[in-house]
Amino acid sequence: MNKYLINQLEPGKMIDSIFALRSIKLLPLRDGSGSYLAVVLGDKTGTLEGRAWDSAQEIYSTCRSGDIVSVKGQAGEYNGKLQIQISAMSPCSGCEIAPARFIPSSKIVTREAKEKIKLLIESIRNSFLKDLLNLIFSDDISVQIFTAPAARLNHHAAIGGLIEHSLGMAEAADKIAGAYTQLDRDLLVTGALLHDIGKIEEYSLGTGIDFTDGGRLLGHIVIGVRILEKYINRLPVFPEDIKLKLLHMVVSHHGQYEWQSPKRPKFLEAAILHHLDMVDMLVDVFSSAVEGRENHEEQWTGWIKGLDRFVFCK
Repeated sequence: MNKYLINQLEPGKMIDSIFALRSIKLLPLRDGSGSYLAVVLGDKTGTLEGRAWDSAQEIYSTCRSGDIVSVKGQAGEYNGKLQIQISAMSPCSGCEIAPARFIPSSKIVTREAKEKIKLLIESIRNSFLKDLLNLIFSDDISVQIFTAPAARLNHHAAIGGLIEHSLGMAEAADKIAGAYTQLDRDLLVTGALLHDIGKIEEYSLGTGIDFTDGGRLLGHIVIGVRILEKYINRLPVFPEDIKLKLLHMVVSHHGQYEWQSPKRPKFLEAAILHHLDMVDMLVDVFSSAVEGRENHEEQWTGWIKGLDRFVFCK
């Protein structure tokens, strides 16, 4: 088995590899004489369409969307796009799911992220917020914080995406607090680091990023409040007013009711946190659109669904 990744394929290359089966459809042939399979295969480098003309019904009866599949065939070109002509495909029985093969990883290096988090925590002057951050980032939960994605499809949808997003916001919070001295810098930085902590239980990693049952039923805001309260309650003394503000920042960081925010921001730091969340999301989505375009000579991307627009790249 050659275990090619999708970005390593080119027309004419023979394939004997494993992929995540993103979708599978059994479609009728134009002449009505039988059926063929249209599939979308994926790994951490992207997705690729495939077609199976032989044994289509048999393959369809054994493979399901979300499976890891063993694929044999040949890469070809159809309408200017790469496509796999599949000669055989079956569920990969006994294959261990290694999420890092099928899901992109964050651009941030974990070691560097941990060092930046350490320096930010050391810079916090409020002893209660510093104790809370030290407790969380020294506990077992920190492993999940450093590996969880920040979203399923949109911004920072990668292994480690949560810490990249949270750290980006915290570093921006530190800088903006230097420009606006009326801001409580420690509260804003702490809120940035912890606002999405519920995502460690909202998403699961397998052949892709998916919702957990708790993620679908409760969402990361409710889960995040529960997690933070648990850790705050482990501290011998934690002022009620700081607790209330920090929890409100988690509850209101989506900013608007129509964006599934239980509350709108009710004080300055909470309002700034919401806008920092939006800014960091836009930086990632625009940057990913530019970096991910098929032809890097083009001045424009294709239509970007998450932004509802084309993006200028020059």
